[in-house]
Amino acid sequence: MHTNKTMKLAVVTFLGISLAAAGSAVAGRGSSPQAVRMAIASGSADAIKSELERAEHLVCLACVDMVKPLIDNQDEEIRQVAAWWLARRGVARDIRVEMLNRLGQPDSVAARNAADVLGEMHTPTSVPALAAALTNPTFSSEARAHMAQALGKISRPAVVAPLMGVLGGDDATVKVAAMKALQGIAGLRDGSAVSPLLADGESSVRAEAAITLGTFHDASGTAALVNALQNDGSPLVRKHAAWALGEIRASASVAGPALQTAAASDASPFVRSLASAALTRLSR
Repeated sequence: MHTNKTMKLAVVTFLGISLAAAGSAVAGRGSSPQAVRMAIASGSADAIKSELERAEHLVCLACVDMVKPLIDNQDEEIRQVAAWWLARRGVARDIRVEMLNRLGQPDSVAARNAADVLGEMHTPTSVPALAAALTNPTFSSEARAHMAQALGKISRPAVVAPLMGVLGGDDATVKVAAMKALQGIAGLRDGSAVSPLLADGESSVRAEAAITLGTFHDASGTAALVNALQNDGSPLVRKHAAWALGEIRASASVAGPALQTAAASDASPFVRSLASAALTRLSR
């Protein structure tokens, strides 16, 4: 027992010194195999992330064996930083092949973790396998949501079709993840597949649809957003609808009356505030 306590104290003390030094270290440099080992032993996501970032350019074959198991860690942040670090090593190709093979197996947890790794690797040739896994009913909602997230991180034109394709499905978790992924794709402006989701049965989907339309700056969604602002029972949806109308600079003649009413009398102070702000951004 005394030995365990001493070891834990040593880990904490070492990490305290290591993290304090990180502030003055050159980004991507200043680590060591011992520092990586101690950070992993701590189990702290912050410590592991900090040390692996400092170890970006560290030449350490032994560290690969230490870091690789982290891609199956329960903590998503740890999985992602481990994948980011491994993607910069000579083993990247082998790990990518291993992750792609996981997508052909029925294990949802392994597939979820594989998606996180492939997303961090940003390899366009992973898109077909991730797209197929995104619609594979064998996998859990969580795993499929991570497929969508990975496609969003790869962020190439080829990811748009599979992400748009799942918006018509029944899984709210997957639809929300797909819309979040689509929001990060530069130049995407077509919200025609998103507008219908403002009538979805799940408020989380309706709220994300409003955010997506605002992010796309797609004025074709104005009527659906006005209807959501006026009639949706969720203040979260109404809030995002008001914000989106301002972001797309909706026509004052179309959106103005609904925003004025919301600004004056909506039950939610957040909706009133965002409606007031949106009124100043409408097009004339």
